[in-house]
Amino acid sequence: MSLREITKDLHHEAETTKFAKMLLSGKISREDYANYLYQLLPIYGPIEFGNRMLGHFSNIQGIERLPAIYQDFMELAGPDHKFTWLPQTLAYHDYLVQLTNDLDRRHLLKAHLYCRHMGDLNGGLIIKKQVAHISKGKFYEFENPDQLKAAIRAELTYDLGDEARVAFEWAIKMMRDLYNGQ
Repeated sequence: MSLREITKDLHHEAETTKFAKMLLSGKISREDYANYLYQLLPIYGPIEFGNRMLGHFSNIQGIERLPAIYQDFMELAGPDHKFTWLPQTLAYHDYLVQLTNDLDRRHLLKAHLYCRHMGDLNGGLIIKKQVAHISKGKFYEFENPDQLKAAIRAELTYDLGDEARVAFEWAIKMMRDLYNGQ
């Protein structure tokens, strides 16, 4: 069974949160989209840094999203922004840092990259079109998306299934937090 099959129910749940529906509909405000990007910064940092530190996905060029997320955020919010990290963002960040420092479990960071980055690769073009009226959407620009997907899949193993579900559960919690708990 693939990670996609293992997480299918949670993927559907994530896509049907009120925030995800707003994001995918294109009816998201500049402020809400900037806040979304802001919440991703402390999540992508440990995912990308931790995986790179451990040598995971090291053969994949162009996978890093953190600089593009920051660029898109600054385009929308500017240097004097007043955003704060939400409780689920902070909790997820802490979870990722703890996972990175756990010698027996740190390999599971791959599951979080899978959840976040494959979502960006698959749904990113839709989101980029939906937010074009407020953002350039650099976050969703990939040079070789099909090659990146294949390279990510090549490093995934079945034992990541439970942690991939955890990654989706965190994504759902964050989206609910972004939409006042719904």
